[in-house]
Amino acid sequence: MVNQRGRPMKARPRILQTARELFLQHGLDVSLDTIAAEAGTTRPTLYSHFPGGKDALLLETFAFLNDTMQPPLRQLLQERQQDFPALLHGFANVVQQHFYAPENIHFQRLLIQVLVQKPELYVTLEQRPSGRVLQALSEILAQKRDEGLLTINDPELQATAFLGAIMGYPLPGALIAQKAIDPKRLEQLADCAIEGFLKAWGYKP
Repeated sequence: MVNQRGRPMKARPRILQTARELFLQHGLDVSLDTIAAEAGTTRPTLYSHFPGGKDALLLETFAFLNDTMQPPLRQLLQERQQDFPALLHGFANVVQQHFYAPENIHFQRLLIQVLVQKPELYVTLEQRPSGRVLQALSEILAQKRDEGLLTINDPELQATAFLGAIMGYPLPGALIAQKAIDPKRLEQLADCAIEGFLKAWGYKP
């Protein structure tokens, strides 16, 4: 299978998977030649997919890493008939398990290093569409509002606030120390956030 430019579509995910592994192993010092060789392709092919070079590849690899949240998210959305608090706990679990996973903590540190050195890349990051987790939660909040279960004006804003709360205060410390957070502590954080937001949203089961 090829895309409109005639490049094999399977090359891109293979490059991203290889880049993910090598960035985690070697940090920002890994060369594009090494990534291309390990991915079984050539530097010109890599550049044809990622013309922005290593910086573009790092940003795309971060997005690729975030896509690993999609299978558990899809499974969660297939169970939407469960009660609303349980659904919120499911979202909290998906997000916390992803962003607090040791390899993802390490990758976020690499991304921050690049953004500090090249702040202009943050504009590119900001221009990306809202994440699928945010979009899915926004749609569910809007649905629950329309069903009369919640009293909210801006579902996307409320979803953003909720996701920020369950990510929580410990994340900067985890990034700085590159240290895992006790899962029990994250669960308690989610419980506290869910209880507070349900009250703020005027949840009526």
